[in-house]
Amino acid sequence: MLLHEVSQTALAAAVLTLGLVILLEIRSFARLRRMMDINLARVFEQLELLRGESRQLLDAQAQAALRAAAAVAPAKPALVERETLERPLAVPPTLERAPVEPTALDFVVAPPIDTNAYQSATTLAAHGVKPEEIAARSGLPAGEARLLASLAAARARRDEAAQAAASPASGACA
Repeated sequence: MLLHEVSQTALAAAVLTLGLVILLEIRSFARLRRMMDINLARVFEQLELLRGESRQLLDAQAQAALRAAAAVAPAKPALVERETLERPLAVPPTLERAPVEPTALDFVVAPPIDTNAYQSATTLAAHGVKPEEIAARSGLPAGEARLLASLAAARARRDEAAQAAASPASGACA
């Protein structure tokens, strides 16, 4: 009888321990999910910033192309010009962009981001500082520091290519 009570007590202790382990694992998974949501929200925020920057670049290129086309366009006869002026102006069609559907990450509330840390990290990346040092100085996660460093390197390459393309053109004009 005593052996039976001891085995029941040991079984109860084992079940209790197993329940505690399962509870701790569930809590750990919840924490992991929360951290992944926060990090994914930051990644999508960075992607949105990149998308906005690329839109600005495309708009600037389109405006430059329109200015270049207007400068090269042949002169119109006076009659055609008068007809153009007398005709009511038509509103140019707007470019329609595909609507962006909200995702589950749009509803995740990320912790407030210190914009000064991002600005200083962006400045460090623009000066060619390594991502590890950017992360150490600004307190950003290593992945975000690597992203900022790669963006700064891409901007530097783009600026060098633009300067290289502009310098032969300015040399030919002189």
